[in-house]
Amino acid sequence: MSATHKLLRFGVFELNLNTEELRKCGTFIKLGPQPFRLLALLANRAGQVVTREEIRDQLWGKEAAEEIYVDFEQGMNRCIKQIRMVLADNSDNPLYVETIPRRGYRFLAPVVSKNVLAPTPKVIKSQSGVQSGILPALTQDGSRAAQTSPEAAPNAEVMVTKNEPEPAKVVPAYSTTTVARADMPGPVDNVTSAAPVAEALELEIARLRRILVWAAAVFVLLVAGVLYWQLHRP
Repeated sequence: MSATHKLLRFGVFELNLNTEELRKCGTFIKLGPQPFRLLALLANRAGQVVTREEIRDQLWGKEAAEEIYVDFEQGMNRCIKQIRMVLADNSDNPLYVETIPRRGYRFLAPVVSKNVLAPTPKVIKSQSGVQSGILPALTQDGSRAAQTSPEAAPNAEVMVTKNEPEPAKVVPAYSTTTVARADMPGPVDNVTSAAPVAEALELEIARLRRILVWAAAVFVLLVAGVLYWQLHRP
């Protein structure tokens, strides 16, 4: 028969009475054993007043009631304070735990009780075929650590061949030598310098400038001649 866990659910909270865990929207919330038992006692009797005497008898035991060094009042007050802290409850306007002056406490929120199947324990099957509950070793980043193969000899030497690329040949930018890459078949690329091209371009620009200057001079002379003729004609 499969084991079951009893859950008490109220609002966004869930109490697992078997594992003594409190969760909010599925996220685990830390709560001490004594405050958890008190919260479970109140939630189990939602809507009813649970007296301080009942809390004392069920959580501390009747035989401990006569011990003078046990301060039940302060102990219960501390537990209630922790419960209200994790539930974000307000004692002046409570949503979960209401204080009944000089009597005890009452749980206000509706509680749903439910039995669920206990989670199946994780069983890992080893390479030898024997099942084991031990998880594999993990590295610091959370990944599985590499496992040593049982067939490998402990003193076996592993030869690793490292292919290092040959250093590339560097051709100066001003060189006009033909360069061909040995690792790339195909036509040979000619690498020429840009200096002769720039020099020829400068010479062409200078020639055009001289032509423009002569053309401008001829135009000015023609205009001057026309004006002179217009002014001095008979």
